[in-house]
Amino acid sequence: MALLKLFLGALLLLQFVLLDGAEPQNLNCPAYGGVPGTPGHNGLPGRDGRDGKDGAIGPKGEKGEPGLPGSESTSESLKSEIQHLNTKIAMLEKAASFNTFRKVGQKYYVTDGIELTFDNGMQYCKDFGGAMVLPTTTLENQALLKLSVSSGLSSKRPFIRITDRETEGQFVDTEGKQLTFTNWLNGQPDDYKGLQDCGIIPQSGLWDDANCDNPHPIICEIETEFTL
Repeated sequence: MALLKLFLGALLLLQFVLLDGAEPQNLNCPAYGGVPGTPGHNGLPGRDGRDGKDGAIGPKGEKGEPGLPGSESTSESLKSEIQHLNTKIAMLEKAASFNTFRKVGQKYYVTDGIELTFDNGMQYCKDFGGAMVLPTTTLENQALLKLSVSSGLSSKRPFIRITDRETEGQFVDTEGKQLTFTNWLNGQPDDYKGLQDCGIIPQSGLWDDANCDNPHPIICEIETEFTL
């Protein structure tokens, strides 16, 4: 009896193993051979793939609209005009910084009434972006005289930018250039006592020579080629 139970248990176990390894049967959805089944539901979307490497170059874009004719030259011209205007404004600011100034032609004569030696006066005007005054026409000489008188400097005879240090008796400007206009007092220059090598303008407006190392009023000129 015990042997029979053992045999039946082994047979039952073998049947269970064989059924477990077989493909499951669909008892609820019988289908006939050759007939497609009902489509299933779509699954969840997969993850985005990674970017590819060294992809193909895209097509060339369309050609842009042509630029306006002369736009580049117009821009450069405008920049130039702005630069000229800024230069003009800077020059006017320099002239207006002095106590006294007068416009004549394309120059401004300016002074603060300071008295210096000839060389120091040259440097003083240079530091302001100008030069010691030197009239080159009768009009400029008259304008200089008026400025000298109105500022109370005429009696002290301001320096003008001429000298004969290089060659005695031959007055030139401080760059060594020959003078195109002179307005000497009669009998001048005379190099009194051999000590007068620089030019001055007295109350008469007629030029004289004087000692370069004695202080005289300094009048500067600021030139500009631009007009408002």
